[in-house]
Amino acid sequence: MRMRIQLCIFLILLAANTVAASDVHVPKGWRLPTEKDMSGDWAEFRKDNPHPYLAQADFNGDGIPDDAYIALAVNGKSWALFVNLNKKKSPPKVLKLDEDNGETPPQRMGLDIAEPGTYKTACGKGYWECDKDETETLKLRVPAIDFYLFESANSFFWWDKKLGHFRRTWMSD
Repeated sequence: MRMRIQLCIFLILLAANTVAASDVHVPKGWRLPTEKDMSGDWAEFRKDNPHPYLAQADFNGDGIPDDAYIALAVNGKSWALFVNLNKKKSPPKVLKLDEDNGETPPQRMGLDIAEPGTYKTACGKGYWECDKDETETLKLRVPAIDFYLFESANSFFWWDKKLGHFRRTWMSD
């Protein structure tokens, strides 16, 4: 019963804190995808995820929901993964986590939320031998950004509180 109550409270808070895609601050020279961009995997999997280019959660653990999104270059074919670390009374801190020159269509990529918990990493699953700076398991204390190639590889961008920035860990190949 206690778990159900906690889940209900979590869902209510999540609904109250959800920001519309149109409210996301996008850096100059970039834009959020439009209906015209909803092709390929974005169109195919839209029923499961209506905004596959957007994920919203408190990624840095400060109690304020943040925005992770795939933005398209206003000019050219480039696209990038950004995260806005939102603040209550000032503009967000905008971080670019990854960028592609357009070699991979943005519609091949998606975003989701990795909930707090313990996960086996790609090297922990045996996809390759772990390097000295890789770990077999990743323990998330706050939600992370699950950045994936549809039906293929994925990585988590997670907030390292000690270092004060995001780190990337491969979860599959």
